Amino acid sequence: MTLILILTGFYVLWLASLLKVAYTPSLFQNYTLFKAINSILFVIISVISWRHSTIGILTFWPLLTAFCMAAFGDIAIGVANNRHGPDGATRSVSGMAGVGFFCVAHIFYLLFFTQFCPMRPYHFILPIIALLVMLYVTRHPSFHFSRHTRPAAVFYYMVVTLMFSVGLGASIRCITWSPLFSVHVPFNGWLAGIGVALFLISDILMLPLYFYSRRKCPRWVRFANLTTYYIGQLLLAISLAL
Repeated sequence: MTLILILTGFYVLWLASLLKVAYTPSLFQNYTLFKAINSILFVIISVISWRHSTIGILTFWPLLTAFCMAAFGDIAIGVANNRHGPDGATRSVSGMAGVGFFCVAHIFYLLFFTQFCPMRPYHFILPIIALLVMLYVTRHPSFHFSRHTRPAAVFYYMVVTLMFSVGLGASIRCITWSPLFSVHVPFNGWLAGIGVALFLISDILMLPLYFYSRRKCPRWVRFANLTTYYIGQLLLAISLAL
């Protein structure tokens, strides 16, 4: 447990360094490297947390795969940002590869959470809302979506919201089981619930950060996107042990 706390502290410090790099033009060439290190750290923390948990490897592997796919997505989007800048990142091959990695990651997060909260019809309410919203947003003149990125974006946000719905349901189950029935739960529901919520927020912030074209995106959006994403990943990782 001490090692988890030490790595968590280092992770937060490295995230602060990443934010410094993201906002300093003379350091921005190191953006991909700093993102990669933060991503490798949440993968390592998840493995160490799993070693302190009660769940088996067959239960854990979808979550580990999700973390690894997310790390690959981080690196790919970091490369796209360094080569093309935020405006061109989503139209580059590496940027689209990053979105693909994240989509696969969300599917594996979903597989992990369905082990504790089987999908029900009401879990599809939010994805249907996301479908309708994204069909509108991707055709709005304020956002730049091509004929290739439009269907990808619609599908991506349907997967993201489905993962959030099921992940939140699994987290709520863990919260209600533990104090009321003294049942040993597989992960900390509070941490996991906040983690999936932050993950959803970070994905929503990608819309103004990468696709809004009417005016330059406010500087705080990148800060909020990186912070919610990396803190959300950290909370999901350590929820296995705390």
